Amino acid sequence: MNVVAAVLSSVVGVLFVVTGGVKVLGVRQSLAVRDHFGMAPGVWRAVGVLEAAGGVGVLIGIKVDLLGLLALGGLMLLMLGAIASRLRVHDPARLLLADVGVLGLVVATAATRLAA
Repeated sequence: MNVVAAVLSSVVGVLFVVTGGVKVLGVRQSLAVRDHFGMAPGVWRAVGVLEAAGGVGVLIGIKVDLLGLLALGGLMLLMLGAIASRLRVHDPARLLLADVGVLGLVVATAATRLAA
């Protein structure tokens, strides 16, 4: 794996470990977002577990290629769900674009790893 792919994987991995962790831990701002989306607490925690697990998978995937790619695929699906949730509640474009940007980062990381 080249340096760019390793750096992108590290950034994506840490990002999703953190975002998943705040959901699982029930950080107040995270709960406000959950309520805004109208999600049940169990669903929100499950999303957090999947995000954190995906982040860990991407980090381990720096050494285990297949695991990293599978984790990135799962994170792409989670981000598509996040975008759909933002569209469903008619969030402002800036919030939608932030999620699209994160999806782009995940896709770019996968593409960089595949090209390495």
